[in-house]
Amino acid sequence: MLWISAILFVGILAVLLSLYFLVAPGWTERKEIKKRLSLLELRNLEYADLPDVLKSELLSDVPALNRILANLNVAVQIDRRLKQANMEMKVGTFILLSCLLFGLALLVGAFLHWPFLIAVLFGAFLFVVPTIVVNTRKNLRMKKFIMYFPEALEMFARSLRAGHSFTGAIQLVGQEMPDPIGPEFQKVFDEQNLGIPLRNALIGMTNRIDLLDVNFFVTAVLIQRETGGNLAEIIDKISYVIRERFRIQGQLKIHTAQARLTGIVLAFLPVGVAFILFLMSPGYMKPLWEEPVGRSMIFAAIVMQIAGMLVIRKIIRIKI
Repeated sequence: MLWISAILFVGILAVLLSLYFLVAPGWTERKEIKKRLSLLELRNLEYADLPDVLKSELLSDVPALNRILANLNVAVQIDRRLKQANMEMKVGTFILLSCLLFGLALLVGAFLHWPFLIAVLFGAFLFVVPTIVVNTRKNLRMKKFIMYFPEALEMFARSLRAGHSFTGAIQLVGQEMPDPIGPEFQKVFDEQNLGIPLRNALIGMTNRIDLLDVNFFVTAVLIQRETGGNLAEIIDKISYVIRERFRIQGQLKIHTAQARLTGIVLAFLPVGVAFILFLMSPGYMKPLWEEPVGRSMIFAAIVMQIAGMLVIRKIIRIKI
């Protein structure tokens, strides 16, 4: 049955890709940040170091569930992703929604008399749908932030040259720049007005905005406040570096366009050919899902297909 093979393919592909996009980017970015900023002493605050106003945030409205989630590092990571995606959903609601979708898939599979493995794979696909939505919103927000970040830095530097104070420059950027840059800078200004040390407020912004350029900006500001120097000139140089990175990335997209197109063709060509063969000669394709050897071949083909897609993606993704 072709639809069983299609569900099997979609389920395995969704699980593997969602896990890759959820885990791999965080590992890579953290390694890169630690490598470049190890000598600058910029690191995330420990929970004990956070002000009381930041400790009061709940991971769930259910007290028992909140106590359980507070002791899990995974829950903290999910909460960070939700904040980076600018979603008001709590971690408990996110986890319960994912589990509800998984259970709903099992009920649908039992009602339609699906094989247990197919029902589990379909449930796994629905289970990761909220994660995919959060990651997609987070990535779109980060892209929008970095697009306007050089302009925000230039406004920040011009404000300093005009004689404004550091916090005044932050407030100006928060008021004049669009979302998501404006609200993030405004949040830094509001937090330091509430009594949170400026260092903690700036590092909090690096937790909400998971970008290397923001870490560079915060590191430069913290070092300048300790050692002195022309902060406006430093900010201008950071803005120039970011704009040059944009220019180089545009050139890389041109040079890797053929490789990206090749990866797309190689990814969808086998599925398309199999579908066309099934339409032309259904009996020719039946042994693939009726015989044990055929099912093993389908599974091996799916695994190799996903591995090939990830390898091609790794080759064409050049970090600047």
